Amino acid sequence: MSVPRNRLSDRILDAFNMACDQGDREVARELFRVLEIVLTRRAGQADLDRRQDVSDIRAASLRLESLDGV
Repeated sequence: MSVPRNRLSDRILDAFNMACDQGDREVARELFRVLEIVLTRRAGQADLDRRQDVSDIRAASLRLESLDGV
């Protein structure tokens, strides 16, 4: 059974991956920037994201680097 992806960060990540799949680097870069904001804006407060596994975020970062040819 799949886990529901109700967090804002999950939905942004899904949109990021869609932009990558469609080859839209500009949109992918902006979505990743927004994802970073969402994940870090509550630093020092109760973490509403409660993300235990960050492998999907790391994979997105690597995917962005590959799109940019880094």
